[in-house]
Amino acid sequence: MEKVDLFAPGSLGTCWYGKYHYMEPWVGCAHSCPYCYARSRRSVHNSLEELRGEFSKPVLQMERPRLLEAIETGVNSGDIHILKLCRFTDIFTPGYVADGLSYEIMEILAKSKLDRVIITTKGVPDQRTIDLMTANPKLFSYNVAVHPAGMWEDSPIKGLDAHLLSTRQRLEAAAEVQKGGLLTTVHLDPVAAGIDDDPRALQPFLAELKRLDLKRVMWSYLLLSGGITDYMSEALGPEVWQEMQDRYDLLGARRILPGQDDTVSYALKKSVLTESTDKLYNALKDGGFEFVICSLKNAQALKNLDKFPSKMFCNGQFYA
Repeated sequence: MEKVDLFAPGSLGTCWYGKYHYMEPWVGCAHSCPYCYARSRRSVHNSLEELRGEFSKPVLQMERPRLLEAIETGVNSGDIHILKLCRFTDIFTPGYVADGLSYEIMEILAKSKLDRVIITTKGVPDQRTIDLMTANPKLFSYNVAVHPAGMWEDSPIKGLDAHLLSTRQRLEAAAEVQKGGLLTTVHLDPVAAGIDDDPRALQPFLAELKRLDLKRVMWSYLLLSGGITDYMSEALGPEVWQEMQDRYDLLGARRILPGQDDTVSYALKKSVLTESTDKLYNALKDGGFEFVICSLKNAQALKNLDKFPSKMFCNGQFYA
């Protein structure tokens, strides 16, 4: 039975041909984002069933002392060189930040044989974890996942952020980490076309990035899948959810990762994707940002267009 492993190699269809490992200390995610693809992954479902947990209440893979011991053994085995945190959850899950587990894990990583630890988070590390990372700026890179409408008071998609700390808090933590020397990227993920590119969302958001001197940006568009339909409808309400679905090619499903049927998703209609990309591209270029779009998830329909430069498409290493 397919389950979530503590350590798992990256797959061949992912960034830089999977030359890294994921680590999943727990299963599930307290952020409980309604669009989260992890909800519909077989391995996550099977592990939660075995651990008798539910997605919004993360469950440790094993008892805490044994978990920490297994992590220390794994990262010092010599078999893992680059570690990504995490694929299906968040290392800065609020409950585990509060009880010190996130710090204990990060401390093990800081003392390990690893060459690089790539963090993507929608959480906020505590101060001692920030101090730990900034004491090891060559080991860690930091990606804060936010989206422009998260700062728009009247956003029609407020429900997407219901369980997250404020966008401003998360950006301020990223700015502090960046000041400590870490490669820091603002990952606009997921971008809801037609909303996150609305000037009422985008302009104040980019102004905040400039204020905090966060100049590196990567973006990915929201992908839809059958596994998130009920959660999205509940979070957004039927009218906004229908408007969002109307922007997608619901007849053009494609598998995102080779050999993984549970990664089948629906992408934006090409006209919608092109229009939104044009807005983001020009706003970021005019703002003096360094930026790319995620090639794996979104860029296949854009690469043949002459209007966007090749350097706009991520080669998998922008945020690493």
